[in-house]
Amino acid sequence: MKKLKKLLKKIKNKRKRKNLSPPFKLSKTLRIGVIGAGNQASRLIDQVKGAGAEVVAVHDINIEAARKVAQLAGSKTSTTNLDEFFDVPMDGLLVCTVPTVRTEPIKRACEKKIHLLIEKPAAYNLAAGRECLDYINKSGVIAGVGFQSRYDPRYEKLKQLIEGQEIHLVRTKITINYYPAMNVPGWSLQKKIGAGPYSEQAIHLLDCVRFILGNPRPIRAASVGAKNMLRYRKDVDIENALQLIYELDNGVFGSHTNHCGHDRIAFDMEIIGPNLRLDANATEQIIEGTINGRKVSEDFPAENSLGGLDKICAWLKAIETGDRKYIRSDYKEALNTQALIDAAVKSQSTKKMELAEKI
Repeated sequence: MKKLKKLLKKIKNKRKRKNLSPPFKLSKTLRIGVIGAGNQASRLIDQVKGAGAEVVAVHDINIEAARKVAQLAGSKTSTTNLDEFFDVPMDGLLVCTVPTVRTEPIKRACEKKIHLLIEKPAAYNLAAGRECLDYINKSGVIAGVGFQSRYDPRYEKLKQLIEGQEIHLVRTKITINYYPAMNVPGWSLQKKIGAGPYSEQAIHLLDCVRFILGNPRPIRAASVGAKNMLRYRKDVDIENALQLIYELDNGVFGSHTNHCGHDRIAFDMEIIGPNLRLDANATEQIIEGTINGRKVSEDFPAENSLGGLDKICAWLKAIETGDRKYIRSDYKEALNTQALIDAAVKSQSTKKMELAEKI
């Protein structure tokens, strides 16, 4: 019977896919620059080109990396020189640098009125984030942050299911195989560059919690963590096991478990209230639980209400139309999630509950 149910779900999902909106295409070609030629940039340029935009310049401190991405993108310009990079006319800029290298590119893009899509986190910390926000506000450019979960139909569906319900608790969990696989860039395993697992991994689910709950502001957070794997690696200092509790200004308390040394990847979320309990686990592709005594078992939708637009296409459409409604995480909103991350990271040092700063 279970096998039959799984088969029927697969058939249902296939039927849904037949009714998907056609792939998004720009009505005019936009010129896009890329700064930071790592793995993420390589992935995003396919989406940029697929939407009909043109990658016109690539910058990286490593010229070979810049040339490699430029070749993939079909771009004539690859450079390590920021002056040369910003001499190229562009409508939008993808900022895919490491978190510590965001301020100068954002400042220079704002000076030239170039719209921005900044990969998460929005900044290394709130101090840098506020400086960048000031440049963005003064320039008036469209600035989104790359929280793809806000465009994910599964979480949009969850947001709809809990509308009007009283929520008390949220539990999230991430397990991922950074240790011992070591299949990620070295900088992401060093706090001085990547700021650790909360900033590099947990931020996705923590931001998603805020999204489905209507963007409440974080109030306070407390965290403990340990690096008890690969103790001999002195060049790697991020914790592999962390536990976080936090409070949001809508009265919801959250907890988050993060382990980056597990062989099974999982991004799980549970929502709990007096009349509701739902599991929305990305690894199982289903929303299950109860609402008002009624059993819930919902397949994730095939696309979101934006016609299936992901973070790249939504950003490009916002630039094309001038309509910011397509951006589900603008820079200021993203800094509220950053405030939660900063409080969690600080708590690990102080061993105390830390207040989240207001933006």
